[in-house]
Amino acid sequence: MVETPLDAGVGFPRMYVSVSRLRVEADRSDELIAAFTQRAGLVESHDGFLDLQVWRSDRDPAEVLMVSRWRDRDAFTAYLKSEDHRVSHERMDPSLKKAIKLERLEHLQQTYEVVAQ
Repeated sequence: MVETPLDAGVGFPRMYVSVSRLRVEADRSDELIAAFTQRAGLVESHDGFLDLQVWRSDRDPAEVLMVSRWRDRDAFTAYLKSEDHRVSHERMDPSLKKAIKLERLEHLQQTYEVVAQ
């Protein structure tokens, strides 16, 4: 994980958050999560990347959220346009990729400041 200003003791960071709400058959949920944990790790080297978490609903195992945090929207957008983003997605098993449905893509439309932790 990339060191953030908060980790460095500089204060609370500002951040841009992207949430991808994915749906996959419940019996493939573990496979989807494994694909994220076995990713190439290319995103971690991108300027402005803070962290990436994968969440699974405790009520609906077919619902998986991918939550990424970035310094700002420009850093996130630059990554989406990068060769690393394309390569990362191409590495996924084609049958799994086909089974995943993006239900919703949410971006907190502004940069937020962490004010308490």
